[in-house]
Amino acid sequence: MLIEKHLQTRWVRQMVVLTMLVFFTMLPANAIGDTGSISTAEHEPTVAVEWMDLLYRVVESESLSAPAAARVYGYGGVTLYEAVVNGMPENFSLTGQVQDLPMMPFPDEDVVLDWPSVANSALAVVTPNLFIDPSESTLTAVDDKYAELVELRSSEVEKTVLDDSLAYGELIGNTLVEWIADDGYADIVNKPYELPTGGPEFYVLTNPDIAPIDPYWGTLRPLAMFYPEACNQPLNVEFSDDPDSTFYAQALEVMNVANNRTKEQEEVARFWVDTPGITGAPSGHWVSIENQLVEQLDMNLQQAAGMYVQVNMALSDAFISAWVVKYEVMLLRPETYIQTYIQRNWQPYVSSPAFPEYPSGHSVVSGAASEVLTSLLGAVAFTDRTHLIYDHEPLQRSFTSFEHAEQEAAFSRMFGGIHYRAAIENGVRQGRCVGQQVLNNIRLGPIQQGTE
Repeated sequence: MLIEKHLQTRWVRQMVVLTMLVFFTMLPANAIGDTGSISTAEHEPTVAVEWMDLLYRVVESESLSAPAAARVYGYGGVTLYEAVVNGMPENFSLTGQVQDLPMMPFPDEDVVLDWPSVANSALAVVTPNLFIDPSESTLTAVDDKYAELVELRSSEVEKTVLDDSLAYGELIGNTLVEWIADDGYADIVNKPYELPTGGPEFYVLTNPDIAPIDPYWGTLRPLAMFYPEACNQPLNVEFSDDPDSTFYAQALEVMNVANNRTKEQEEVARFWVDTPGITGAPSGHWVSIENQLVEQLDMNLQQAAGMYVQVNMALSDAFISAWVVKYEVMLLRPETYIQTYIQRNWQPYVSSPAFPEYPSGHSVVSGAASEVLTSLLGAVAFTDRTHLIYDHEPLQRSFTSFEHAEQEAAFSRMFGGIHYRAAIENGVRQGRCVGQQVLNNIRLGPIQQGTE
């Protein structure tokens, strides 16, 4: 019955998308942005980069968990895109494509709008509402960023246009806030949870003082996936304490790699650790890469908004997807297995986080980000300066492609001693599936047809 319900939901959403595409093609041009406003594509991407940078910084200061951080970036991407899409005459809103997203308010036909100001206003409304109880420093940071960008645009835009743009952005923001509030997040915060017990393969806390993190995250409403289990990758290595078994061999591999790691492997483990509260979390690392790509590839606001919305939705859905499996499989950490069956006093290089092992969240999120970025941009060589930008430590690394970065991020978890190979390899597969869900289910513009 569950599968049948999901298939029915998928059919309904597909019909809604087709209806919306027909609807938008029938609208007069001025209803989707031909209002005398300068198009989104003709604007610099400053507002996008500035707000994504701010999201990284407030995620870090609020010490959000890895899943909660991805949620912030996901909604940030949706907000940015919906705020500027009416300045893209050939682009579609996400209404009818993203789950339950209502119709966005259209701008008046005779009003000239400044799209960077619309985005600034919408993001200023939405951002504080992504936190249950935002700190005063976060609220101040949001207000300051909004005022800074208003002042920046006021030197280039007439006051009437600026005021109309800020008012329209507020409408967009308020509409999105109501939709965001129904994703299930408020219902799971601080909801009691008790770890199940069972066989020797069951996950146990490696630090009894830290409760399991976000055990209900897999119940949240996804953005691009039709349902949270859409990309599940089953664990294909059977648990065993037999020294001749594959499971034992994978645990032994973790121990041996961690015990004999090279200086570069230590650097890789540190580079990708992305500890919540110390950094902008694993998904934030990919948002930082996006920010750097905007400058490297000289994107305009339309290009940047299209990248952020697709990649950030993939980041958000990746953690929903991973957490569904984590709390279903409930697999113990390498630290627990190795100490029980191989070497009692062994410790990983990176502290084991407080949630089940399978799959690797880093692998899922990196696979999802890489899949979307590669589809959008191709194989791009880049140098990632995230830790220098945010004053973490003097580390930067260069990559020949997004897949290169994806693989390094994934296997950094083995170098750190906290994931088996199966969790890494299957995690990347799961993440790539999440990325494909975004690419297959979300359409930003019309399908190109042949010339014949």
